[in-house]
Amino acid sequence: MIQTMKTVKRVNFEDCDPFAHLNNANYLNYFLTAREEQLRTNGILDIFKHAEESGNSWAVVSHAINYLKPARLGEELEIWSRMLTTESFINLVEFIMLNHRTRQIKSVMHTRFAYFSIQKAKPVTPGKELKSLFRKIALFPDRKISTFSIDNRMEKIKAEAAESGNGPVF
Repeated sequence: MIQTMKTVKRVNFEDCDPFAHLNNANYLNYFLTAREEQLRTNGILDIFKHAEESGNSWAVVSHAINYLKPARLGEELEIWSRMLTTESFINLVEFIMLNHRTRQIKSVMHTRFAYFSIQKAKPVTPGKELKSLFRKIALFPDRKISTFSIDNRMEKIKAEAAESGNGPVF
């Protein structure tokens, strides 16, 4: 099963600040939209259909984001997403944004998502089927969320970005 999913996206004018850089708040939109599309188009999970059928969905608990280099107007970006691990009702997802051609890393984000009941507005434990899916797609299904940070992942991310395009990273 696919663990790291990738999408190509061009930086749009309306998403930029006056310096023609992707506005910092829009990094979140680019990352989250890419993740939803990647899960659906790869046949892993349609989160909207799941919410409609189960009454449960995911909410963002926290973001940790490092802005490394500006993403510029018109630049073609590659956005990666992958679940690092899962615990109880929390999933930790890693996002990486890089230049599609040069492989220069623009930003890295870790997001914690809580699975919750929409009606009760409270966390709920996913069923066996979802837990099994999460274990299949998580890169490190047996590691605790607390053991991850962007800083301790950066060397691995840099190496992986370089290998993926046989080009420079920074």
